[in-house]
Amino acid sequence: MKKHNQKTGFTLIELLVVISIIALLVAILMPALSKARESARRIKCEVQLSNWGKAIFMYQGDNDDKLMKTVTRWGGRAYPHYISSVPIPNSDGEWNLHGINPYIEAFGQDYTRDGKVNEMVTCPSCSPEYMETWVKKINFPFHNFAEIAYSYFGRIDLIPDNQLSANARHHLTGNMLTQQKLLMAEILNLDGSDSAYRYNHGKNGWSWNERVGIGLTNRNAALSPNPQATGRSRLFGDGRVEWKNINIQENLPTAADRYEDLWDGPDSGWIGQGDVDYF
Repeated sequence: MKKHNQKTGFTLIELLVVISIIALLVAILMPALSKARESARRIKCEVQLSNWGKAIFMYQGDNDDKLMKTVTRWGGRAYPHYISSVPIPNSDGEWNLHGINPYIEAFGQDYTRDGKVNEMVTCPSCSPEYMETWVKKINFPFHNFAEIAYSYFGRIDLIPDNQLSANARHHLTGNMLTQQKLLMAEILNLDGSDSAYRYNHGKNGWSWNERVGIGLTNRNAALSPNPQATGRSRLFGDGRVEWKNINIQENLPTAADRYEDLWDGPDSGWIGQGDVDYF
């Protein structure tokens, strides 16, 4: 009897076909997986923003219902994306980490010395290592504030008119928390020194400063006029957190028109001078 030769493996052509099929499936699935991961990061970011709101409510309850005001300590200008690292009396009430940290524990016990922060100061879509290094090497050694991934819009009634868009007082929080007034939001800032945008959720990922110095480099910076921010979560005075899309087809304000109003719907505008935060 003749023995039939049995195959002991795949031919090269068969292996190439299998590899091609796997590569095709990966190419099809990757965008969906990437979108699912970003969706999960967005949800976690919304939860963190909600926790900032709870911390503000607790602080207010322990301090005669006083609401902290947006930082103006640096040059007398409004900087919603700053949180002061200088101890401030409650009578002054500027947005500061010494006052709010007992309620949210976003900064380590020796934060002004070692710059230790946790995930509450950054968005899951950003690099936590970069953000911690930023606070430690840039903010604390040279300035009296920290820059985090969320902007604070409390006591907007105390900000001068020349630092606000026409509709800012109507949409941002004044001397009390209300349901329709915006209290905090994920950062959306155009830096005055290098025209780089800061935002957490972009078509091509997150963005921060371009020229940061002190050994830091950031290839995620999106320079005006080509930012690709897709949207951000926003916290209102009643504790509600909502996501707002940004139509990237219409683009964001450029360095030349940074004080433009109504660039993204009826409740959009700006606050600040030089560095500009959008809401």
